[in-house]
Amino acid sequence: MDKSSEIPQVAILISTSGNWGRQIVKGILAYANEVGPWHIWINPHAPDKMDELPLGWRGDGVIGRIALPNLANELKKSGLPVVNVADSPLEGFSAPCVRTDDRIATRMAAEHFIDRGFRNIAFVGPRHLDNPVWYAKAFQDALSEHGLPCHVYPAKKNESELGADLSTWLVSLPKPVGILIWGHGYGRAAVDCCMEAGIAVPHDVAILSGSYDDLLSHACFPALSGILGPQEHIGYKAAQLLHAMMRGENVPHDTHYLPPRGIMERLSTDTLAVEDPKLVQVVRYLKKHAFESITMKDILRAVPMARRSLERRFQQVFGRSPLDEVRRLRIDKARKLLAETDLPMQHIAEACGFATYNYLTHVFKQTTGATPRDYRKRFRT
Repeated sequence: MDKSSEIPQVAILISTSGNWGRQIVKGILAYANEVGPWHIWINPHAPDKMDELPLGWRGDGVIGRIALPNLANELKKSGLPVVNVADSPLEGFSAPCVRTDDRIATRMAAEHFIDRGFRNIAFVGPRHLDNPVWYAKAFQDALSEHGLPCHVYPAKKNESELGADLSTWLVSLPKPVGILIWGHGYGRAAVDCCMEAGIAVPHDVAILSGSYDDLLSHACFPALSGILGPQEHIGYKAAQLLHAMMRGENVPHDTHYLPPRGIMERLSTDTLAVEDPKLVQVVRYLKKHAFESITMKDILRAVPMARRSLERRFQQVFGRSPLDEVRRLRIDKARKLLAETDLPMQHIAEACGFATYNYLTHVFKQTTGATPRDYRKRFRT
């Protein structure tokens, strides 16, 4: 391929066989379409980890998952601008890097279980890779902020797949338990182990994957809930950085952490770890009516009981009042609509149960520390 002085030649060294790579490429292409044209080299049949540049390719820049020393050394010698989107750094290789902020992801996971009343929480993942080991520690830290311990599956350090003893370990856990699993592949394996051991998912074991793949989630029963990564935003940001480097700008070799978009709730976590039948009724009512104009009188009319008793019991289990739960549900929906739609602000306010955009702004900033407009800017490409 001849190098063009007019159209940037960019190689994307990322496998597109899975959802992670396809979404990153989608973000790269979105940026290229804005500033382009770019002439892009991509291999749809590339392996998960690529170890060399395309044969005979001469270009202007590279975006890749730089995970193997051979590729890193070749890129160093080439002198090409490079942006790395690997989820863990490769020792001795320096380049601007864009990746998911896993500390925020693990906090989301912890809150996902706590919001459903879980007090028994666990983590399952490999120990032969640095990133999942760090991820498990971040999850433990997130739970410790709420005074909760974390049961961690004792995988062997050289174990690339879940061991046969996972079923035994799952049986030994106190129930009900919520489990964060490293990736949808491990999530599927955990569901298989639960089926083998006769453990009901999600009622005894609720399973949340650290990543979400719509196709693979529904290929599993029950369908897997998962954390929605910011892959498109990673691709867009990586392309933005590469473009600056190709223009000769000085771009520091920093790591840019982007927050996940939220949690896609599917059947594998569709449960409440709550024994109190009255509280179960209240939570179900709140989920159904949170975006309407409801008051405590409406809640008590739907679930008759003494107001003081309801507030005390709700606070003991969930750590907040019923009206605080309404606010949480509304803000969560607002976050989703801000990140994933182009709806006008007033429409979002009304869809989330707020009478005006000004009131949404007040509550949203009080809860998240950012205005709705600033929050949308962070998530939009």
